[in-house]
Amino acid sequence: MIRLVAAEWLKLRTLKSFWICAGTALVLTPAAAALSGLLAAGVFQTVIIVLAAVVPGSEYASGTIRTTFLATPRRTAVMAAKALVVTVVAAVLGAVCLMLAYVVVTPADVHYGTVVGRSAVDIGYCVLVALFAFAVTLAVKHTASAVSLALSAVLLVRLVLMVVSMMLGADPSTAFWNL
Repeated sequence: MIRLVAAEWLKLRTLKSFWICAGTALVLTPAAAALSGLLAAGVFQTVIIVLAAVVPGSEYASGTIRTTFLATPRRTAVMAAKALVVTVVAAVLGAVCLMLAYVVVTPADVHYGTVVGRSAVDIGYCVLVALFAFAVTLAVKHTASAVSLALSAVLLVRLVLMVVSMMLGADPSTAFWNL
């Protein structure tokens, strides 16, 4: 399994789209936080959906998934290794980007534990979104379709949760989906 994870990490980091997504996340997440408050997680989730869809989608698009399955016939092990790489990349990139965003928008008098606790929730949410986008890509086997489906689903869920919370009288500006 360690060799599979190492191979998947090598495949991911040799993609230009990985570096473009990572750079975009590092620039746009703090910029969005500076311009519009705490909407950084929303911007980051969009980038992480694209990144998570690229992992299996690039292999399906180029046809190299057949070579991968010939080298390792256990498909579940290959997909588990890909999912582990997506999880780690989403968590690490999320930690860096969201901490940069919180440094930009958080006042100096806020306690460190508050920022870390909020970041942990946001990072966990982004990891779940990344795994969802990964699963959608495995189902449709096409990167662009997976990105549009996953992004639509995530945004629709956020919208429904916001409407329900407003119907119940809660303040939607303090909810986790309005980050």
